Amino acid sequence: MSLVILHVLESMNPDAGSVAVCLGGLHDALASRGLQSKSVASLADVTHALHGVDIVHIHGWGYELAHRIAALALRAGKPYVVSPHGSLTFGPHNRPTWKNRLRFVWRCRRLVREAACVIAINPQEEHDLKSRRIHPRIRLLPYGLSFDEYTGTPSGRGVHPSANRSLLMLGPLHPRGGCVALLKAIAEIGPDANGWNVVLAGKDNGEWRKMLESAVRRKKSEDRVTFAEACTVAQQRALLAGASLVASPGLHIGLSVSIMQAVASGVPVIASTCTAPPGLDCAIQVFAPRREELREALRSVLRIPDESRRAMGEKARTMGRAVFDWSVLADQYVQLYKSIA
Repeated sequence: MSLVILHVLESMNPDAGSVAVCLGGLHDALASRGLQSKSVASLADVTHALHGVDIVHIHGWGYELAHRIAALALRAGKPYVVSPHGSLTFGPHNRPTWKNRLRFVWRCRRLVREAACVIAINPQEEHDLKSRRIHPRIRLLPYGLSFDEYTGTPSGRGVHPSANRSLLMLGPLHPRGGCVALLKAIAEIGPDANGWNVVLAGKDNGEWRKMLESAVRRKKSEDRVTFAEACTVAQQRALLAGASLVASPGLHIGLSVSIMQAVASGVPVIASTCTAPPGLDCAIQVFAPRREELREALRSVLRIPDESRRAMGEKARTMGRAVFDWSVLADQYVQLYKSIA
């Protein structure tokens, strides 16, 4: 009998950097292996969400639907796994309020502990979760992408020597995502950044875009820094088509979705250890989540010839397809789900 997996998301919107961008490929890959999938992202659907479900996979943590579904699954005796996406890791860029700490102690801790497994998306999150002893069973399992969907996506590979090159950051506009650190690093690099424009594309969670735009105007950098919408995969692919380099400078644990999209498109990538997926260290430039580390990693990639950056992107695409295409990676998800069913 086929297993039915319920995927729980905070939002179905495929915003830049969101898990919704890549889950469609997982659904298809699971179906080809005899497992059924369905998704829910609305509190209105909670009542019927668990009907006919064998396993629940909660993507992200800290939002009401995740807690409600976990409690319902626990009550119904259905196994569930949690991919917290950094929400259970505390640090200088993710400091919970005292109310949130109390809430976790009295309500959420049991829900997390009762999960069949807690999934880390990269080695740094795995280390942090184990250090905090969040759960006795922590598994490293990154997300993938359907690479064929990005086949033929042109990138900034054919940039003319006289044209400006584009440095793209694709993800939520929040300081912990590294957007402020990236702009400061570009300013500190000086002449090595000549001929490069920066594009910040993603959802604005709050007033951060207004603050960033104001800072850019004060620095008189409007001609070098632009902001773009990226709420659909089509928009994201269009941005990647014009990108010469993608930066994922997260200062806290975060998803590697934009990295996977860049890799699948053959665009070279620099990424912090907070967002870099496992296994690509020799194909993308990885740095510690500090501004000085970001600055030097960025400087080293901007200095190399265009042809070397193109080779960097092609190498990452070849390696990425062999490891992170859902046609390959989905087997690990199937193994996990069957082990807890």
